Amino acid sequence: MDTSQNPKQVLCVGDMVADIFASPLSRLPEPGELVLTERIAVFPGGNALNTAVALRRLGEQVAVAGSVGDDALGRLLLDQIQTQGLDVRGVRREPEGRTASTFIVRAEGEDRRFIHSLGVAATFSGEHVSPELIPHNGVMLVGGYLKLGAWDDNVLADLMCHARQRNCTVVLNICIARDSGVDPCRCLALLKHVDVFVPNEDEARILTGETVPARQAKALRRAGARVVVITRGGKGLYADDGERTVKMGIFQVPLVDPSGCGDCFTAGLIAGLLRGWDTVHTLEFASAVGAIGATALGCTDGVPSFATVERFLKENKIKISVEPYNGR
Repeated sequence: MDTSQNPKQVLCVGDMVADIFASPLSRLPEPGELVLTERIAVFPGGNALNTAVALRRLGEQVAVAGSVGDDALGRLLLDQIQTQGLDVRGVRREPEGRTASTFIVRAEGEDRRFIHSLGVAATFSGEHVSPELIPHNGVMLVGGYLKLGAWDDNVLADLMCHARQRNCTVVLNICIARDSGVDPCRCLALLKHVDVFVPNEDEARILTGETVPARQAKALRRAGARVVVITRGGKGLYADDGERTVKMGIFQVPLVDPSGCGDCFTAGLIAGLLRGWDTVHTLEFASAVGAIGATALGCTDGVPSFATVERFLKENKIKISVEPYNGR
């Protein structure tokens, strides 16, 4: 895709992680046992950075803002993302800090297991993110919010207000970490500044106390979000934009690694927002990007070009149900 034809840009703010992946194992090792795997590789990771990399693969112009450590993993991460063409002016290297990292391992037939070290992400407040990085008429994604417990909500609200002043669409993606000590409901006060809110079904339940996606979405829209998209894993998604509600299934693809599918989905959603597509078209494209992302090891290596996703949509169908919005 020729990015000169799409001058709108994206800023992805939030967590930046070095992901260390092992190829799927036949079984997990017993204590003290060595098990061989085909490959161990390091990829860019974290919700904000995954989305940025996936967007770049789709051909968008993307800047990232976050923190890395002044260590080998931080240098490797910066080298990888600069090579991919990301704007890293908003990335701060913390002196003597450790880069956030995650080790991901999966046995065949089982879900992934994650071991995570926050490193400098534990103290990321967002204060060093310059509003000048926010594009005019583009999209600002806040990714990994709530996982980064030190984030200053006043700083974040100010960034969101600056984005609105620049006619920049605000997308919020959260990550509720178990036993983090962070009150997840603190994000509800930010929703009045959010154009598109993308929680998963479990996160929406925690925030609203509701178990039905339709009720979850209504509650989150009443809290201020203009559009709510609730991802439901293998059950697809539910969305409410105030004019219609959308239920959408999933595309069937050969599964290699589902890590990062949600971030790839968010990248596809942002690509649709940049083009002014309607809700259904945007969500269908996002679902395709999320599905294709699961066909390779790592969070984003499976994401193809924009044109390839368009061809995939012509050759593959997904179940979609659209209803007029019922405000009751």
